Amino acid sequence: MDFPPPGHCRSAAGLRARLQELGAGFDLDDELRVDGALAQPLGLYGRTLGNRFATQPMEGWDGTCDGGPTALTNRRWRRFGQSGAALVFGGEAFAVSPDGRANPHQLCLGPDSERHLVGLLAELRAGAAAAGRGEPVVGLQLTHSGRFARPHGVPAGRLAHHHPLLALKHGLPP
Repeated sequence: MDFPPPGHCRSAAGLRARLQELGAGFDLDDELRVDGALAQPLGLYGRTLGNRFATQPMEGWDGTCDGGPTALTNRRWRRFGQSGAALVFGGEAFAVSPDGRANPHQLCLGPDSERHLVGLLAELRAGAAAAGRGEPVVGLQLTHSGRFARPHGVPAGRLAHHHPLLALKHGLPP
């Protein structure tokens, strides 16, 4: 059975048709309006977001080998600020240890992490200010790639739990 996800639609009309096929009980606007639903404030854990736009966590492949940001990382965070999204939901998939990185250039916890994160937040705030935007609520997604870790470019999985079926698939011992 073929099940194309709604994200594969290339137009509003195509998405509308797909939603009808799926029996969704909602419709969509053909244009993004300045006063539309996504532009409305939203209460979130005691804060009020200025709108309902959010950036999703990204697993950057542009950090330094020691887990710090590069000029490309800084540019991405500045653009997060410029975007107008009121919630930067995790901005980065930040590895909690160097051996838990999914790739050798993923940001990760290290001796200079506080300075690096303060710098990224400054970039984001500068981008928001330059674009005349309010300051977004910012979070950081903490991650560890576990059995899928590749901190030096080759598989170097670490297990928190030995699962027999996954062990067969990936060949990692307990």
